[in-house]
Amino acid sequence: MSYYATWFLVLAPAGAVERHGPALRAQLAEHAAAPGTRALWRRWEREELGFDELEALASGPFGLDVEAMYAVWEDCAGLRPYGAVSARNRFPMLGLAHALGPERIRELPGWFGDLVLSPDEVRSTLPAVEALFALDGAARVEAERRAEQALRSADPVGDLFDTAVPIWRAAAEGGHGLIGAQIVP
Repeated sequence: MSYYATWFLVLAPAGAVERHGPALRAQLAEHAAAPGTRALWRRWEREELGFDELEALASGPFGLDVEAMYAVWEDCAGLRPYGAVSARNRFPMLGLAHALGPERIRELPGWFGDLVLSPDEVRSTLPAVEALFALDGAARVEAERRAEQALRSADPVGDLFDTAVPIWRAAAEGGHGLIGAQIVP
């Protein structure tokens, strides 16, 4: 059976971040601190993970309860732009993780695209996110090749590298927070 997993990055009013942030941040912290998660991360840093294990590491906790995420995003309805990056039969962040590696992916707030940021956090993290995705010609070509390899796809993967920065900038300029999650809608 085939499926599409999608990484959504949604502008969030400060009130939505205040309402949902504590529970979402607790989920992220619990997930990141879990012994199995930490063990996978260490193995990834030593380049010991295959794609299935890396995907298990890169598929964060927010996608486990799709209905809850939809409820969170209802509080964000009407704000634009938003980002959506899909991959067939894989989680999109698997491609980004393999393309950028553990040192660079650590610069992305949250957990592999699962994130909840206040307006102040959006502004303060914007320079690091811009730097994370600033890839020159040869580095960009290699990153896209690695993403396609991980996702087992010949589909263009440019959206993985082009979506976050404009959404982050729009959130910063508009005084909004951000909520992101990978889910199978």
